[in-house]
Amino acid sequence: MKYKINAFIIYDAVDGSLSLKEDEVDTQLSITANALLFYFIQHRGIISRDDVLKAVWDDNGLVSSNSNLNQYLSLLRKAFRQYGIENIIVTVARGRLEFNSEVSLELIDDIKINPIESISSLSEIDEAAVVLSPPMDLLSQPNEEPKVVSSLPPEKKEICWYLASAAFLLCSVLLAIMAYLSNQPSLPINMTVLEHSNCDVLSNEKMINATVALNYVKNFDKVRNNLNLTCVEKERFVFFYGDKLQTNGLGRVFLAHCAVNEDNPFSYCDNYFYYSWNPS
Repeated sequence: MKYKINAFIIYDAVDGSLSLKEDEVDTQLSITANALLFYFIQHRGIISRDDVLKAVWDDNGLVSSNSNLNQYLSLLRKAFRQYGIENIIVTVARGRLEFNSEVSLELIDDIKINPIESISSLSEIDEAAVVLSPPMDLLSQPNEEPKVVSSLPPEKKEICWYLASAAFLLCSVLLAIMAYLSNQPSLPINMTVLEHSNCDVLSNEKMINATVALNYVKNFDKVRNNLNLTCVEKERFVFFYGDKLQTNGLGRVFLAHCAVNEDNPFSYCDNYFYYSWNPS
């Protein structure tokens, strides 16, 4: 069924569209909002809220509530406000409702299809009216843009679920890899033995030639003497210094003073660190 509201708004009750010209939709009502509007058109005059809830919600197997009714009344009023109709559905005494008697209504196409019967599931009660390209010259409040709320079609919803599932699976795989790597046993560091007359000294440097080893030992003794550490049997030192010390510049130095135990080669260590050590 098609109606002409206020002599210029074309309302198609079959699909819930509002337009100013034929085949040119300006506003698309949701299924529930359309069913609600059609019920008021078919029942001109004052109607109780209970009758509306029963016809649009309860008789279609949906859970009715005043909050749902208020939500869709607000959506209908907002949709028609852009056409200059401030209150398409008015509230009268004791909370009853009425299609605005000052709004003219003319039937222009009598196709017997009842939009109320197209409400088929509870999820449709949450739909909102979708406003498409409202005619700006008819807006009563040109600075206020109608809120556009729409739901994705089933195909796009299904794609979104696939993408979400793939992302979840990828995160699970990454977490499994991280857990596997964290459980890998730690590999010991191979140490290089430095020749020293009194101390048992090791370095983490893999390639130390005779010249470098000599500089290592000299710098080790300087650091050890600065810390007042003596060489004792069953004790071991691990020594490392940065490259700048080889050119007599400031460098980073690390010294570990450890006790040797037959069961545990490094039972404990005292660690010393210099961020800017000067060998001179």
